[in-house]
Formats: sequence, structure tokens, C-alpha cells
Amino acid sequence: MYSKYFKITWVHPVLVFLAMVLDGAIALNAAPILYRLPMAASPYLVLLFLLAPTLVGSEGIKNPSDQYLLAFTVGLVYDLYYTGYVGVSMIGFPMVLGIARWVQQFFEHTYFWEMMIFFFVLNCYLLFDYLAFSIINVAQQNIQEFVIFHMFPTVLLNILLFMLFYPIIEWLYALMRGAEMIDYNVTNQQIGNRMIIKRRADRFKN
Repeated sequence: MYSKYFKITWVHPVLVFLAMVLDGAIALNAAPILYRLPMAASPYLVLLFLLAPTLVGSEGIKNPSDQYLLAFTVGLVYDLYYTGYVGVSMIGFPMVLGIARWVQQFFEHTYFWEMMIFFFVLNCYLLFDYLAFSIINVAQQNIQEFVIFHMFPTVLLNILLFMLFYPIIEWLYALMRGAEMIDYNVTNQQIGNRMIIKRRADRFKN
């Protein structure tokens, strides 16, 4: 039943784009709390959902090139609507996806390690973001101020969002992964049956 309507190949991109929209909604509605100067905490649910197949262990379902293409596309849209400078997230999102995929192979798919991986790649992205803005002379804080007033609050906020959303993400992707495996087994069985019938037909011809 689920396999007919919910394919991870199209549900995953939809969820990533919805997460990006939700980031904007959270930032807008919680602005008095999240952006109380000099503090500034930015939600990055888009990164959490972008990394979801890697974190929950659905790598066998998604083509890596499709994941990088999605990260590039989402990064471009994110730059156009949020960052304001094309190239920062467009490069940063595929970069952290590659880092997460590389780091994940050394750890088991457990809640603790997935949180640690998300924590690590989020810090990598924030540092890359700061470096990119520093190169184009847009960064208005030195590195110490950035870490204290933006990086630390942002990481804290997104760890809380991880704790809230990850159980739902894990359940949803496991559900879709199960549906994909059912489709895969049924397809293989149908192919096998066709081969048996074909061999029997060839035998009768002889």
C-alpha cells in the first residue's frame, strides 16, 4: 500500500524543500527570541532533512549523485531566498553532505552517533559559512564573536530541533525504506517467475 504512493525518490526532495520553508517560518515567527542582539540563532532543519538518508541508513535507496544534485539545488534556492549571496549554501550543502557520508561509514546508525554526526557537520557548515562571508568582506564579526554569539546559539537550537524531529524522520524513512524493499522483492520475484515460465516454454519447444 505505502509503496504505491510514498516513494523515497520523490518524498525526500519534497521534505527537504518543506524543511527549508519551515526554517524561514521559524526564523520569522521566533525572530524576537532567536535574533536578540548580539545573539543570533538560525534554524537549519533543511540540513537535517538533507542528511536524513545518510543518518538513518537509507543509502542503498538513494543514488549518491541524486543526493548531491538535490543538495546543490536546495543550496542555490537557499542562497536566493535566505543567504542573499549565491554560492555559499550552493557549495556548502553538498560539502557537508559529503562530509556526513564519509564520517557515517565509521559509526553505527544509533541515535547518539547520528546526533554527533549532525553536530559535527553543522559546525563544519557554520565555519564554512563564516569563511565564505569573510572572503567577500561581508562578515561583521570576528571569529570569537561569531563563535560566541552565532555559532553556539545556532548549534544549541539545532540540537534541540534534532531531538524533536529525528525520531519522526527515522520512523518515516524506515517506513519508506520498507516499502521500497517490498517493491524490490516483488519485482525480483516477478522477474524470476517470468524466467521460469520462459525456460519451461523453451523446453516445450524443444
